[in-house]
Amino acid sequence: QAQAAAHLPPLPAFLYACSSVQPRIGGMMTWQACGVQARSAPVFLRLGGSCRRGPVPIVRRCFASSDSIAASGGRDPRDAVVKIFNTRQRPGWTVPWQDQPVESSTGSGAVIEMRLGQGREMRMVLTAAHVIADTRYLQVQRSTDRFSGEKYRASIAAVCHEADLALLHVHDQESLAEIKPLEVAPTAELPHVFDKVRVVGYPVGGDACSITEGVVSRVEVQEYSHSLRAGLALTVDAAINSGNSGGPLVDAATANIVGVAFQKLVARGVELQGHAVPAPLIQRFLAEVAVLLGEQGAALAEAPPSAAPLRLRLPSLGCDYQSLEPPALRRSLGLGKRSGILISRVHTAGFTEEGEATPEPTMRKGDVLLEFNGFALDELGFCSLFGRRVHFAAARDLCIVGQRVPIKVWRDGQELALEHTLHAGRYLVARGQFDVRPCFFMCGGLVFQPLSHEYLQGWSSSDRPPHLQNLFLRGHLTPERTEAVMISTILADEANAGYDSGWVGAPVVQAVNGQTIRNMSHLIEVVAAERAKAAATGEESFLAFDVLMSSGPFRLVLPLAGLDDANARICSLYGLPSECRSHHYVLEAETAAQTTA
Repeated sequence: QAQAAAHLPPLPAFLYACSSVQPRIGGMMTWQACGVQARSAPVFLRLGGSCRRGPVPIVRRCFASSDSIAASGGRDPRDAVVKIFNTRQRPGWTVPWQDQPVESSTGSGAVIEMRLGQGREMRMVLTAAHVIADTRYLQVQRSTDRFSGEKYRASIAAVCHEADLALLHVHDQESLAEIKPLEVAPTAELPHVFDKVRVVGYPVGGDACSITEGVVSRVEVQEYSHSLRAGLALTVDAAINSGNSGGPLVDAATANIVGVAFQKLVARGVELQGHAVPAPLIQRFLAEVAVLLGEQGAALAEAPPSAAPLRLRLPSLGCDYQSLEPPALRRSLGLGKRSGILISRVHTAGFTEEGEATPEPTMRKGDVLLEFNGFALDELGFCSLFGRRVHFAAARDLCIVGQRVPIKVWRDGQELALEHTLHAGRYLVARGQFDVRPCFFMCGGLVFQPLSHEYLQGWSSSDRPPHLQNLFLRGHLTPERTEAVMISTILADEANAGYDSGWVGAPVVQAVNGQTIRNMSHLIEVVAAERAKAAATGEESFLAFDVLMSSGPFRLVLPLAGLDDANARICSLYGLPSECRSHHYVLEAETAAQTTA
């Protein structure tokens, strides 16, 4: 289980050892982002000692003395590392019109200097995205054993949840004036195995800045627990504990930032496996932020940002693929001495998240991807990058969304040179959703939601409804189906008398009155059209929902007569908004009305 590095503020001691565990679906290990999550039944994880209720075992912190750091030719990085206090409130994914209780958590961050256009430089705080996810109020504080304990208000300037990186703007810039910012190592300077590094931050056990030391033990593509996405990561044996998340991993000799701590692996028989986002991904993130902020540099320096933070995305290849390790499989494709990976399925919705139409995918099922952006791939999908052999996903993440990259594929016995456009990743079952509100729609007491990983986190992997877990693992995004719409609950009322109430197994909607449903917006359109048709004819009419449950197909029917009164009654009784839907679909309806007018 990957255990996170943000921890609770001073509370009863046993709470330091608790964190909810969301197992990776279908996997043997659990990779979980480093945040604290409220659950009715907390799970107690091993944090440096036995797993038990009661006092938490002492966390041994290894401080590097200023003398030893100076002797190594570097600087003391603790001066530029701050503690981040996050007051957050997560949405209720199982009851989407309600929020979960307010929580407090802490993490770490490094002060760096950003160039924001017009030659303006500004000091900001680099941290991990999961440290500030779902925030309502942010503050930063320097190490209390060396500086004032005053806390300063901060806000999010930019965030990329897929890379687990965020940039904070401190409102009182004078509070950072005396700090010498840390420098991020250049993109090409990816650490090597055996390089000595230090993890700097504020782990559980005190308010003073802590340093632990170790070496880089791996440089490879790992799964990021925060986004459930594979990306390049550094594995280090330096201790990363609760509260270290977002803190810098610095080169022991130069004190340059070579990574950002974001997760650790906690499992029986596993010790000292912490992960950090490497400098190439950090530099790519900062470069895109600098371009997008542009002229906002002056405004940021003069006042706290009023606009929403930049939300950056990483590109996706838009397909599933498999290795070509078996020699028989390679021979069957007639590759000869060529190598690459087999495209097993292409994902496309036919349009981007902004609603723009997308062209036909460049790659097809059955293609063999031989080269990506100039990098030749072997039969496992590895390539030569930064002077070492890593999976090509590391090269993919150095690109930006919308970029056209050259590729070479083997198709029908021919080698083709093509251009492929990289889009942001999309899935039939959404995942990695933070700082957003859940979507929902209520009709006659039936509450509809798009299936998401966040909804599935309400169960352990062994208890999830099989039909939902199957959609998460194997769901295929197509123009005919871009979301899996389910009935998450039934709110009892006269309109739905005869059906069970509450959670009814989360059946997945297949069709409404015979019309196959593509997504939530389409379902709302179909319901509105059927209601308008019934109002025009004056005949007794019904809404028939054909759904698929774990046990098989099922049908639910609602009468259209008196549906407005039933909706109003249900909204008042159960505390739903009067529009019977989340604000996403209220805005869609308003936009559609303006377009029609």
